[in-house]
Amino acid sequence: MYNPKHFELYEWLPKDFYHKYISEYGDKLWLMFDDRILWTYDKLRERYGRIVMNDWWWGGSNQYRGWRPFNCSTGAKLSQHKFARAGDGIFIRPAEEIRQDILKNEFDNDFQYISVIEKAVNWLHCDTRNHDNARYGILII
Repeated sequence: MYNPKHFELYEWLPKDFYHKYISEYGDKLWLMFDDRILWTYDKLRERYGRIVMNDWWWGGSNQYRGWRPFNCSTGAKLSQHKFARAGDGIFIRPAEEIRQDILKNEFDNDFQYISVIEKAVNWLHCDTRNHDNARYGILII
């Protein structure tokens, strides 16, 4: 089990789910996640600085930037978020600047598990879906 260095569970889980299961399962909830996405977001935070995922813990409205339950209407029906393989991070730096740096350096060790990034959004969506990025490079959607 990969336990992120720079994130807490409430940054990756929706509010109701977190409150329902945290006392029973605690850190075992990290087992839900693809360890590659958690490792990648740790590397992104180390490389680019602060990242805001879900902010409901601090009174914000975002709760679906990490894992999303299958009954969640946010995003696609088979979104990689629903398989705990995606994150939508908000950085201090512009998302496009970070996307361009990732694409310019896509074979850097820090990006080894990113198979897809989303373009033309104000956040950085990256995921670890089943795509041969070593052969084809990062897929841009």
